[in-house]
Amino acid sequence: MAVGGNRGLFAATKLSRYCNLGFDYPISTDDPGAFVDALVEFVRAHSIDLIIPITDWTLGPISVQRERFAGLCHIAMPSPRALDTVSDKYRTIQLAESFGIGIPRTHLVESVGDLSQREEIQFPVVVKDRFSVRWSNDAFTKKKAVFGSVAYAYSAPELANQVGERLRVASDVLIQAFVSGTGIGFSCFVAGGKTFLPFQWERIREVDPRGSASSARKSIPLDQSLVSLSVRLITEIGFEGVAMVEYKKAADGRLILMEINGRPWGSVGLPIACGIDYPRHLIEWCLHGTLPPQNICYAENIVCRRVVGELTHLANLRAGPPPHWPSPYPSFWTSLLTMAVPWLPGMCYDDVWLSDLRPGIAGIGNWFRSRRFRSRTEGKSRR
Repeated sequence: MAVGGNRGLFAATKLSRYCNLGFDYPISTDDPGAFVDALVEFVRAHSIDLIIPITDWTLGPISVQRERFAGLCHIAMPSPRALDTVSDKYRTIQLAESFGIGIPRTHLVESVGDLSQREEIQFPVVVKDRFSVRWSNDAFTKKKAVFGSVAYAYSAPELANQVGERLRVASDVLIQAFVSGTGIGFSCFVAGGKTFLPFQWERIREVDPRGSASSARKSIPLDQSLVSLSVRLITEIGFEGVAMVEYKKAADGRLILMEINGRPWGSVGLPIACGIDYPRHLIEWCLHGTLPPQNICYAENIVCRRVVGELTHLANLRAGPPPHWPSPYPSFWTSLLTMAVPWLPGMCYDDVWLSDLRPGIAGIGNWFRSRRFRSRTEGKSRR
């Protein structure tokens, strides 16, 4: 197995006992063309059979030039049409709404003047980019990509300011109603318009308590209504491969769609621990055309944590809730006491495995080094 990472940046997976070869490539968001050139050269030099992109900022450039890999290797990625749809948050929720799936009230804004044409907006609202990463019209210039952001506005002046800020770097921005609730995830494997290996979980803690990736999550039984809606949405897009659909479960029980991940996601360790090895099935399908079982009776109530995510969660709690935060905010001390228990029956970790300790230990060490560096930098800037 070969593991690639941005040149000059820390990549814990390269330290895995299962990693035979490390590859430092040019940063894809700085120079997408150089990134793809380097990847093609590496594939040729080392007879790579399959590439599995796991970030939006590598998936996009590879997709644009996917024909360069024809005859060289397989690539685990959906079709251009499916990838365009799942990458576009606005198109995704429009399609979901047409199926009767719950969505947050959403406005697409292309100028600050558009705000005056909207019906009365109920604050707070979420101001978020349409794409996680956005490329210029010619993706293979020297221009840097624009990373998406998420912010919260509690008043009309604050909203106008945040929208104006984002429009200076992106052509449009989404305004969404704030949705409070528990994060619910659904994943499956899709091939030939059929779905396999359905799996469901709920978030216990998020890296950023305001909303982000999870630092701890738990497997739960399948909700057949959620399965039906999710499968219809994914198959309508024409997606193939492994996908994850993310929802918020509101206080009244309604499921509200947040987004679709059309690539292996950061918390894929949980289904693996529960008996569904998505990466292995993806590899078997891409290389040999082997389809996975229709269903696997996976283990429920398994809790999976990410150490560096949990540490960042605590650091965010120390900073306290933002002013005017509209929903309950976790207590630092209560969370610390809960998280201090390192292991219970049915608990595992994404990043620390006894059979392969080096990546997890190195990742924790890098987290502390990064925090110290940030503290020193902020201290110097205040002087």
